[in-house]
Amino acid sequence: MKLSVPFLVVAFVGIIEAVYHASLEGAFTTNYAKVSYSGYASFLGIPYWVFGVVWFPLVFIVGLWATGFGRSGLKGQWLVLLTVGNLFTGYLWYLDLVIINAFTALYVALYATNYVLTALVVLENRTAEEMRGFAYGTLTGAVVGLVFGPFGVAVCGIGGGIFGALRRFVLSSKQPDKATSVSG
Repeated sequence: MKLSVPFLVVAFVGIIEAVYHASLEGAFTTNYAKVSYSGYASFLGIPYWVFGVVWFPLVFIVGLWATGFGRSGLKGQWLVLLTVGNLFTGYLWYLDLVIINAFTALYVALYATNYVLTALVVLENRTAEEMRGFAYGTLTGAVVGLVFGPFGVAVCGIGGGIFGALRRFVLSSKQPDKATSVSG
């Protein structure tokens, strides 16, 4: 099943969400003094809205290029890039839920958009061992994370997915190649 077109649509929705979020932060005003950031509203001095405004267009443009404008399928390598985004959203969940106590529908929509992109890659490549490991690890981690609330679901799900993919990759790379093995 080719999911590159839905992937591109979801990435485009992410652009809209990110630009809307940036507009709410006052990012597009000409008066810089109007934008005030708390100590938790930036990473290394870069406001968080910048990451969304850069991330989703990057995923969309690379997606257009990598899929030939939606004509070819999604490659499993997308999982690596999207996991970086998922790790970052795990950090943002922590800030939003634990530190700041700011839980908004827009934040959840931005984070969920990256998770949906990841799910589309996993679904399209579901026959690969690493993808099955990722899906199983994510589900297991998310269920375990229920004990710790929404932040626990996010962190344990992301961590479980990474662990599951790595475990399957390591186990499948240790299997002898059936085409070259000689049976006696």
